Amino acid sequence: MKDTNRNTALALSCLTAAIVVLSASVSVFAAPVPMAGTGLFRVEHRPGPVLKDSCFECHSVIEGTSVVFKDDVHYYHAISCADCHGGDPKEDDQNLSMSAKRGFKTRVTRQATPGYCGRCHKNASFMRKFNPNLRLDQLALYKTSVHAKRLAAGHAGSAECVDCHGVHNIRAVSDPLSPAHPQHVTETCAKCHAATADLFRKSPHGRAFTSKEMPGCTACHASHATRPANRAMLTGKHGVCTDCHDAGSAGEKAAAEIARLLASLETTARGSKEALARVRVAVHTFDVAAIKRAAEPAMAEGKPGRK
Repeated sequence: MKDTNRNTALALSCLTAAIVVLSASVSVFAAPVPMAGTGLFRVEHRPGPVLKDSCFECHSVIEGTSVVFKDDVHYYHAISCADCHGGDPKEDDQNLSMSAKRGFKTRVTRQATPGYCGRCHKNASFMRKFNPNLRLDQLALYKTSVHAKRLAAGHAGSAECVDCHGVHNIRAVSDPLSPAHPQHVTETCAKCHAATADLFRKSPHGRAFTSKEMPGCTACHASHATRPANRAMLTGKHGVCTDCHDAGSAGEKAAAEIARLLASLETTARGSKEALARVRVAVHTFDVAAIKRAAEPAMAEGKPGRK
C-alpha cells in the first residue's frame, strides 16, 4: 500500500514537472540586442523558456495591442514590442521600462514612419535572416513616390507605411488577410481614393484584374514608388498601357485617344484644377465616351466668351 502511494506521488510529481517544462518552452521569443553604431536592434531567437516581456503583458489589457499583435508577421518572427519601441521589457515598473534611460522611444510621427520602418527593411544583413528573397529597396522607392513628396511637403494625410500595411497587425503581403495582398489592394487604396476605386471596380480592367487575381491600382501606379496620375502614364516611354496592350490594339488606341483628350483639356482648362481632377478620376472607367462626358463642362468653360 505504501509502495502504491509512493508511486502515485512520484507520478504526480513527474507530471507536474512535465507541465511546467512544457508551458515554459512552447514559444520562441526574441531578445533585442543593440547593434553598435546603427541605431538598430539585432533579434536573437532563443528557443526554450519564454523571456519576460512586461510590454506585451501590460498591453494585453491596456489598448489590447498585444491581442492583435499575435497575428502580426513581426510577432511570428519573434520580434516584439521593444524591438521597435525600445524600453526594457524585463522591468515591471512602467516609469522605468518606458524611460529614456532604458531606450524607450516616443511616439513616431507620420512623417518619420517611413524612415523608422526603413531602419530594418533596408538592412540586408538583418532582413535576410528572415527571408533571403525580400526586397530591400522599398524605402528608396517610396521616397520617389507622390505620397512621400506630399508627406514631406507637410500633407500629413498622405499615405505612409501603416496606412497600407497596418500597425500592430501587419501581415505578410502573401497573406490573403493582408490589406496589401493583391486581392485587397483596390479596397486599401479606396480608403483615400474612394471615387476612383469605385469606377475602377466597375470597369473592364477591374473585372479582368479580379478574375486573374492581379493587384488593382498598383499594377499601373506601382506600390512603393507610386507614380503621379498624368497623361504620361498612358503613352510614350513612361506609359504603362503598353505593358499589357500591344501596339495597334484597341486598348493601345484607346489610351492614345484618352491622352490626346487630357492634353487638350490641360490647355483649355488650365485654371481649373478641380475639372482636371474630375476627368483624371473618370479615366479609371477606361471608357472614352464616359471620359469625354466628364470633360465637356471643363472644355466649355475654357472656350472664348465663357467665364
